Amino acid sequence: MGIAVRLRCSECATIRDVDLKAEERDITCPVCARRIQNLTAAEHEEVAAVQKKQKLFSLISILFFVFAAVCIVMWVGGTETWISGKAGEPQSQFFIGAMVCALVSIVLGVLGSLKRFVVEF
Repeated sequence: MGIAVRLRCSECATIRDVDLKAEERDITCPVCARRIQNLTAAEHEEVAAVQKKQKLFSLISILFFVFAAVCIVMWVGGTETWISGKAGEPQSQFFIGAMVCALVSIVLGVLGSLKRFVVEF
């Protein structure tokens, strides 16, 4: 399994996004053909663990965003009609729930996109 990193060559300053695999022996620049040893297995595992957490945070963030949208729809369309025919107040619980879900979604989205890995060689 590869890890998504940005490679930057220190000689020619070429930057490219790649999936770096632990099985590859060397990292090679396609422009100047500079070679350097790949990351160690421990470094690959560390980066993979961080990226797995980021993916989980991103998925949970999307889920909370959907919950916020559902709460907004239920808040807007959720007026109660009494038997007498008078419309009641919109349910504020759905609005509060939407704001809480949106806030959680923003925080988890930021945590999910906080770290990017650049390997300079």
